[in-house]
Amino acid sequence: MPTVGIIANPAAGKDIRRLVAQGRVVSNQEKSNTLRRVFAGLQSHGVTKVIVMPDMAGLARAAMADTQDEMHSEFIQQTPSGSQNDSTLAARIMRDAGADCIVTLGGDGTNRLVAKGCGDVPIAPISTGTNNVFPKEIEGTLAGIAAAIVATDRSTRHRVCRRSKKIEVFVNDDLRDIALVDAAVSRQTMVGARALWDVGTLDSVFLTRAEASSIGIASIGARLALIGLDEPRGLHIQFPTPGSSGTSTSTAPIAPGMVRDVPIESWQIIVPGETVKIRAARGTIALDGEREVELLDGMSASVRIDTNGPWVVDFDRALEAACAKD
Repeated sequence: MPTVGIIANPAAGKDIRRLVAQGRVVSNQEKSNTLRRVFAGLQSHGVTKVIVMPDMAGLARAAMADTQDEMHSEFIQQTPSGSQNDSTLAARIMRDAGADCIVTLGGDGTNRLVAKGCGDVPIAPISTGTNNVFPKEIEGTLAGIAAAIVATDRSTRHRVCRRSKKIEVFVNDDLRDIALVDAAVSRQTMVGARALWDVGTLDSVFLTRAEASSIGIASIGARLALIGLDEPRGLHIQFPTPGSSGTSTSTAPIAPGMVRDVPIESWQIIVPGETVKIRAARGTIALDGEREVELLDGMSASVRIDTNGPWVVDFDRALEAACAKD
């Protein structure tokens, strides 16, 4: 039975960057409408079962009602807590339930959490967050069709999906967490509101990808070296310490409507498996835009690029496969 999971984050697109930049606000109503279109796409191309992460906003209820006569849909056994752990737990439950694909609505941070639980189940990421590099802007019906192509024929995975990379963050030699796009080391010593928006506090950044269309932290790297989703390499950027000047400047769109000149001390390509130590002795590490790890005196931290990140649906390839199939 072709099965697709749905993880929609009601909190995505509502962080502090709405106040300090010109980021869009994606309402819960728009997310609900997007899901109605996703369900229509899934139904049209042979998906017979949809399993949904419950959330306090009830984002998927209208979509489930639309298709209840033609496609079985149900909430997974999970009590929403409103914390970021909901997405990771939901992805793990869907993986164990045999989901063939998971559609996500959120930003880079949401997809990072899903990647921690989904295993080898491909992700079809729809952008509803802020500085989105991992998820894509795509119409919901098309995203549903693409996910259906993956779900109804597992043999298409290697043709219509791509394996992304991930950044592994180690503290005192123990794996602490992962990022899908960027790990940014800030000199700020408290997690605070989590969202990282002031590049003036940065000590260093590690990137799995740096594409010309990137916005946010990854856009800085794109001005130095273009790196694609599945290229076997990453990027390490070092920023000047307070009181010193950079050897070069990168002009980059660090947030929606916010283009800044960013001083660069140095940068280098890093290869998978290479361990790079973090210079900063104190501060925080933001993972895909949100500060998650605190660095305190006496701690040592390092990062490593791993090519075994989550499978990601390539929407163009999947939709081309749908056209060939019809």
